[in-house]
Parts: sequence; structure tokens; C-alpha cells
Amino acid sequence: MTQGSSRTGSGGVTRRAAIGIILGGVALGVSTAGAFDQVDTRRPFGIAVSDTNALVGLVDRGPVKKNAQEPMVTITNNTADTVSYTLTLDSCADGTLHSPNGGTGCSITFSLAGGNSGTVDLTAAIAGTVTYSISATSPTLSIQTTGSVTAETGNVAGAIRIQKPVQDQEFTAAPPQGNQGNVFEIKSVDVRDDDGDDDLVEVAYEVREGGSGGTIVGEKTVTLPPSNRYNPNGNPAETIDPNSGYTIQSGVLYTLTVTGTDADGNTETSTIEDTA
Repeated sequence: MTQGSSRTGSGGVTRRAAIGIILGGVALGVSTAGAFDQVDTRRPFGIAVSDTNALVGLVDRGPVKKNAQEPMVTITNNTADTVSYTLTLDSCADGTLHSPNGGTGCSITFSLAGGNSGTVDLTAAIAGTVTYSISATSPTLSIQTTGSVTAETGNVAGAIRIQKPVQDQEFTAAPPQGNQGNVFEIKSVDVRDDDGDDDLVEVAYEVREGGSGGTIVGEKTVTLPPSNRYNPNGNPAETIDPNSGYTIQSGVLYTLTVTGTDADGNTETSTIEDTA
């Protein structure tokens, strides 16, 4: 432990040190004397260190998912005073911060009373490493540090909504009837990008004989420019030909799975059935 405070004038103290931080399960605290303490612990709200005078704690809450508001870091004020915190993204193109008091932006400022904690969320606009800086100030305190969080692509609940087809009667497996039939018909299709970035890029259909684990007997993929909705007209709205050489059989159960995908890798599926 190293003493690190400096005195000026008539005995005032200036402190500039790294904020106590937990990353990878390690907690660091800054004491009022400028000493550092370390303990192997990870707590989602606040930290416990051997030095009860540790000033500020950070708990890394990542990784986060791209285009979803998720917890990034929890900050604990271990002083008796109210402390003002400012978090700033190194690049505003990386996303949007959300403060505990409801503020949003590339840079946010909020205060925590002594002994309180607050969580900052991030809506990441990129996949990869998002870096940021943190400062904490009060009448007797000024400390700064930097941090980073990993933003991952992946399925975000609600990013895509399949409005139709969702009911069995919207799917028909039509066996051959003279020169007609032998086609899978979807009465109506309405697939929507539901997270506000209008990047629906694909709607895929897969028909299996029997249940969802059966053999694939028909498939079709529609590729789109980034869109907010796929809603084809027609009666039926979409048709799918059986795979080459396959004939739709009367009395057989067929299962249709519809999958919508956006540019961020989010997906949503709907599975319905029909007996030919």
C-alpha cells in the first residue's frame, strides 16, 4: 500500500486517482488517504473492500447486445457526500448512454448521494468494444478513469414481429388436383421490424413433412433491402413449391416455419401446421 496524497497551501488535500473498479471479478478502491485496496469479489451493487474509506466503486455489467438498452456499469458512492458523475463515450457513433435519472446522450451527468448506487445503461449502435471515460467530482473529490464494454450481435427480444402468419388456417398444403395444386400456400404475410431501425432484410419459409423435426419438403427465402415491413399482396400472399420430385400427399401433416431476420442478426419465428 502506497501513500499518495499531496498537500498545498494551509493543509488542503487534492486527490486525483483511478476510481475503484471491478473488472473480471477484481475490486479496487481509493481511500481518502490515496491508498489502494484490492479484494477478489464481484457484487452487482456496490463493493466491499477491506478499507471502509474506499471512495467509489464500479461494477462492469457487460457484455451488452447491439441495439438494445442494457446495463453497462453500476456506480457506487462510498463517500458521505453527494458526488457528481459524468460518463462520456469516446465516440458518439458507438451508441447512447442512459443515466439512472433518465438522461440520455453521448455524455451524461448525474449525482449520487452518499452510500447510494446507480446503473448506467447503453444502447450500442455497433458490435465490438465501446470505450468511455468516467469522472467523479464533489467539493472534496476529483477522480477519473476509463472503461470499456463489449457489444455483441444476437437476438434481441421484440426486434422483429411476425404479425402473420401465426394461425394454422393461414397455411394450406394443397395436394395435386388435375393441373392445379401441389403447392404450399400462405394466405397472408406481415413481418415487421419492431425496434425502430428499419433493417428487416430477410423472410425465410421452411416446410417439413410431419412435425418441426420432419424432413424439409419445401423452402423459399425472400431477400429485402433494409425495410420496416414485408407485407406482400395477393391471394394467397405467398406460395412455396415443393422440392423437386416431391408431391404433397393428402392426409399428411405439414409444418411451416417462417423466420424474419434483420441486419443486426435478430430473428423471430412463427410455426403453423396444416393437414393436406
